[in-house]
Amino acid sequence: MKDPLGALLRRLDALTIPVENAFNLVAGVLIFALMVLGVVQIVLRTVFAAPLLGYIDFVELSMVGFAVLAIAFVQRVGGHVRMELLIQKLRGRALWFFEMLGSSLAIFIVSVLIPYSYDHFQRAFEFGDSTIDLELATWPAKLVVPVALTLLVIRLCIQWLGYLRLLINPTLPQLAIPALKRPEEVAAEEIRLAGGTDSSDDSTR
Repeated sequence: MKDPLGALLRRLDALTIPVENAFNLVAGVLIFALMVLGVVQIVLRTVFAAPLLGYIDFVELSMVGFAVLAIAFVQRVGGHVRMELLIQKLRGRALWFFEMLGSSLAIFIVSVLIPYSYDHFQRAFEFGDSTIDLELATWPAKLVVPVALTLLVIRLCIQWLGYLRLLINPTLPQLAIPALKRPEEVAAEEIRLAGGTDSSDDSTR
């Protein structure tokens, strides 16, 4: 059976997944760096009574990055918290229709936020907005928001196409959408993983 939409989704995934992974990696590095910086700040403040100059500035700028850079990656893997009281009871085309509906709403909301976040960056760039202590330019951090949200919209559109493909033919394999796991399946998997860890520990004793 020909599946042109499936082929398109594979190509789109191949293009966007590396970008999402890179953004997620940068977010992880920012979190790690902020943790290290926090330890340095505590040591300098408590031991040497010499707090790190500009610590608040670095925190202010880095928070934007790790707050939004990984948002498209988390959307792709289905890591966001979802309220599925209705969705988990649906099957077949009804399920994919409501998933499409939710994706459409998300695309609309994020698409509205992108121009406003870009305007926020543009104002900071034009007026030379900076942090208080070190007077670091804030526009690079503010530019991260519309860029990350644009990547999120792209991921949401890909998932929308994935749901459309399944709405047309529910028998096709799932592509470019997060794996839908019910609460009992998640619990069973966690129990299995915990049991596997225990058994492996026992075997090494």
